[in-house]
Amino acid sequence: MRAELHFHILPGVDDGPRTLDEALELARMTVADGTGTVVATPHARDVDIASVPERVEQLQADLDDAQIDLTVLPGVEIAQDDRLTADELEIAAQGPSGARWVLLEAPLFLDAPGLLEAAAEISERGYGLLIGHPERSRALMTSGRIDELTAAGAKLQINGSSLIGRHGPRVRDWAIELASSGRADVVASDAHRPSRGPVLTEAVRTLVEAGVAPEEAERMVSATPRALLGL
Repeated sequence: MRAELHFHILPGVDDGPRTLDEALELARMTVADGTGTVVATPHARDVDIASVPERVEQLQADLDDAQIDLTVLPGVEIAQDDRLTADELEIAAQGPSGARWVLLEAPLFLDAPGLLEAAAEISERGYGLLIGHPERSRALMTSGRIDELTAAGAKLQINGSSLIGRHGPRVRDWAIELASSGRADVVASDAHRPSRGPVLTEAVRTLVEAGVAPEEAERMVSATPRALLGL
């Protein structure tokens, strides 16, 4: 089964689904796309991080009541200027004991050096890093700092929406290049609501059409994200 590591599904929290009905619709779309597990990753700036586990627990109960076969795990998407306490960082983190990591958002408009500083600080606090949608950050893609991050052990998550062209041809080319070169580890939808839903099937198809081996493309949406979660 596929797994989504970057997904906005908690209702009424950030720029994800506005209502529970929207969240349930998004969940149904996700199951139809072949995914069995998603990590709810609300933006840290938009949520009381301490409330995330309880919010996820409630959403899981709602999914079970609606007989939607989707497992939701708690997480948080961190921006480079977020300052989290030790307890908040642990709630944001994913993965099994001894291999915990956090989702750090690549800046869409800010300069890349701030991301490097944030990445170093999080690493010093004992967590691995998954960099979200680096292909959407011109500052990263044109500076060579991606290689600095990966050399330090960070993994890269590209957006399926980038691969299918929703953010323009340049971003699409950067996403394909990261995947084709083997630098990207994971593809995630970064879904927000039904109008911006899951696209893993389309993303895998795009990668295969671009010359990525089918088994490698599928690995990026199934085996690798599941391994990162310790599943």
